[in-house]
Amino acid sequence: MKQQSSHPGTFSHWEARIPLLLTYVILIAGAFVMIMPFAWMVSTSIKPDREIFGDSIQWLPSELDMQNYTDAFEQTNMPRLFANTVLVTAVAVASQVLLGSMAGYVFARLHFRGKMLLFFALLTTMMVPFEVLIIPVFLLIRFFPLAGGNDLFGQGGTGLINTLGGVMFPNFVSVFGVFLFRQFYLGFPKEIEEAAIVDGCSRVGVYWRILIPNSKPVMGTMALFAFLWSWNDFLWPLVVVKEDSLKTIQLGLSVFDQEQGTAWAELMAASVMAVVPVILLYIFLQRFLVSGGLTSGLKG
Repeated sequence: MKQQSSHPGTFSHWEARIPLLLTYVILIAGAFVMIMPFAWMVSTSIKPDREIFGDSIQWLPSELDMQNYTDAFEQTNMPRLFANTVLVTAVAVASQVLLGSMAGYVFARLHFRGKMLLFFALLTTMMVPFEVLIIPVFLLIRFFPLAGGNDLFGQGGTGLINTLGGVMFPNFVSVFGVFLFRQFYLGFPKEIEEAAIVDGCSRVGVYWRILIPNSKPVMGTMALFAFLWSWNDFLWPLVVVKEDSLKTIQLGLSVFDQEQGTAWAELMAASVMAVVPVILLYIFLQRFLVSGGLTSGLKG
């Protein structure tokens, strides 16, 4: 009887594990699909041309052709591209974290007339594709006062066109960042802030001394998003920048798309160099991405 009664329990035990096993199978399959393009990119970057354009798919090259990386590095002036991209991305990350946290604190804690109306108006702009805003933003930087030969009224020069400042302009602050920080501050205990105010701390002091040190998860999350948006941006730098010395790394990759055809080996080698910083930063900040999403109300 004991043996018979153990069978149903064993069956129900394995039956309960089936959804978990299916979940693992789906996740592994999804991970395999996501990794395949990166693996193919790395494989192509170290292949000789005859194996890239062969009749059959060959994942592992018969010989390593590291000359592709040297050619890609030299043809694109990679140090200059990296320097421009790092500068533009660093400014975007710093400004979006700082300005987003300040605006998020205002909408979370301060009370003023029309606050919710203004906040919902900001949220509606998240539904507008950036492609729709390209012309208005372009006109803003074209007629930017006291820049590029412009006078106080934005006339007479080119403004921020063909400058790194023009590339940085749309990425100074994001509505998503304001929303993210607002959600985080709404969940932060008010009692701690009230105790600090009772002890004589001002609103500015509460923000800098209490909220900022406790905002590392959401700051890491926002920094990662801002980094990805700015580092991978192609369309806006393409519109603003014309000189090769001011191009970012995504624009620099277009040099391999030539009239004679695409230099796939060099393009993949340059793409690997462009992707490595993103992967390293994600590995470093992924714990902030998870904890920041949970503590800012972005569950599910």
